[in-house]
Amino acid sequence: MRRTHIALLSAALLLSIPTAGDAQQGTPGAGQAKPPAQRQAQPPRGLQLSAITLSGRYLAARVAEQDHDYDTAAEQIDLALAQAANDPELVYAAFRLRMYAGRIDQAAQLAPQILTARPGDGLPNLVLAVQSIKKGDYRSAEQQLGRIGGDSQLGPLREYVLGWLKAGEKDYVGARARIAKLKPAAGERAEAPALVIEAQIDEMAGDKAAAEAKYRRAMALDKNGLRTTVAVAEGLMRLGKTAEARDLLKTYGEKYSDAVVMDGLIAPNAPMPPQPTPASGISEILFDIGGILSADPRNMRADLALIFYQLAAYLKPEHDFAWLMVAGLYEQFQMVPKAIEALNKIGPNSPLYWQARLRVAALDAQQEKFDQAVSRLRTLVAEKPDRIDAALTLADLLRGKEKYSDAVQAYDTAIKRIRNLEERHWSVFFGRGIVLERTKQWPKAEADMKKALELSPEQPHVLNYLGYSWIDQGLHLEEGMKMLERATELRPDDGAITDSVGWAFYRLGQYDKAVEWLERAAEQKGDDATIIEHLGDAYWHVGRKREARFQWERALNQKPDKDRLPVIKDKIENGLSAANDKPTVYEKPAEAKQGG
Repeated sequence: MRRTHIALLSAALLLSIPTAGDAQQGTPGAGQAKPPAQRQAQPPRGLQLSAITLSGRYLAARVAEQDHDYDTAAEQIDLALAQAANDPELVYAAFRLRMYAGRIDQAAQLAPQILTARPGDGLPNLVLAVQSIKKGDYRSAEQQLGRIGGDSQLGPLREYVLGWLKAGEKDYVGARARIAKLKPAAGERAEAPALVIEAQIDEMAGDKAAAEAKYRRAMALDKNGLRTTVAVAEGLMRLGKTAEARDLLKTYGEKYSDAVVMDGLIAPNAPMPPQPTPASGISEILFDIGGILSADPRNMRADLALIFYQLAAYLKPEHDFAWLMVAGLYEQFQMVPKAIEALNKIGPNSPLYWQARLRVAALDAQQEKFDQAVSRLRTLVAEKPDRIDAALTLADLLRGKEKYSDAVQAYDTAIKRIRNLEERHWSVFFGRGIVLERTKQWPKAEADMKKALELSPEQPHVLNYLGYSWIDQGLHLEEGMKMLERATELRPDDGAITDSVGWAFYRLGQYDKAVEWLERAAEQKGDDATIIEHLGDAYWHVGRKREARFQWERALNQKPDKDRLPVIKDKIENGLSAANDKPTVYEKPAEAKQGG
């Protein structure tokens, strides 16, 4: 096949994540949770509505949490908490949900109540410490962090946090001693972030020469890191090396032009970067912790990662990398409006501003705001005529909406803007090849598919698409089959590619082999209308006509392409015939019969 392409929680689940101290402190553990109203004495008859409302709010909050709708969850649990202000489970649940929702100051209001019973709990102590850091009360923050148990989520990065607090107290010797405990081996790329921290603390201490040397060393170790590049450039600007800093940013922007736009940072009227502070430095540490949590391959700690990203943005509201990651998590949670809200926090001077605008347009399309998305993207295409990414995003969006003619024009724009063809550009030609084929321009589509393979010969999806299209039209049969065989070697479990091999055998009249491959494809991707229709066709040819009609009925119920609907209906009613057993790409011209 050529195409690439709320239930309630169990009442036994706790809203809050229990800690090791739950049993000792008398807080219910997993399996013990009950809605708070059910644990209270039966209220008088006239107050029954209040009890039901409490239970309902509690359950509504938990359902909203399951859906990652933390604003609604926090609002519902707050309404429940208003009716049972001393319920320890509700207090902790409200604290956690306020944290998830990014309502840091509101969460901090509940922290002292939690810490009365659980003095070593990590997050309540951390949020109070962060609040003190934001106020500039570094000694209080250090004392608060000292109350956290040894299993704190800060892990080894705690020493960096404490180092920044010492710097805030102007104890620069103590700050450097803390950071030295964790500094990676000299010469490793991982040393670069530590050098940036040391350089920023040197700046605070007034040692400009030491700061400059460390910034330069960090840049030499991590030339490809965007955060390192921006931090070093900002440091050099503060040290009076503005021209050099702008050159550094410009060079990076040119090298990674598909990812960043440095215009805002290198503009003549760009504001001087703010001086480093404990708040901005600790914000970076919290961001790094969020990154460690979100990198969990099982995706089990994304909610906790969200808390750390939002703490980072709380301390440094202009932390664009944090807002980008918050947006990514909300997009992952399928909370598109929240993702857009986070992306809109990224300002015009940020190297991430262009990327954020592209993402907003793509998310508009997910919300069925297609015309708005297209309008945003056309504005971006016109705004920077030397870039391909906006045109390519527009082309892919139009292709996904089956607006193939418009997509061809957008791909044309993207391809005209490519200055130096590289292997990574194979996907651009492949994308245009698809829409050219869908608009019945096969010779041009074929040329683009070949160009994609010239740039990247082992792309299984291109091998599949081109090989399938050739064989479906009766063209280049031997070469097309070799392409499909190679595609299956590269992607043996891809149902679309397996279908292509089966359909190739079908077009060659080898129906027994076609059935074998198409049954395998249906096992791999049984919800695809094209695969199921193909299997029905093969069954018909080997005499399994009742099974064929059953498969066609299945295909009809699986949202096939609009142009296939009448064909499938005809097959169900009349069986396979010369009129409905035709190539699925499109019929080849008479002069193109059986090319070799």
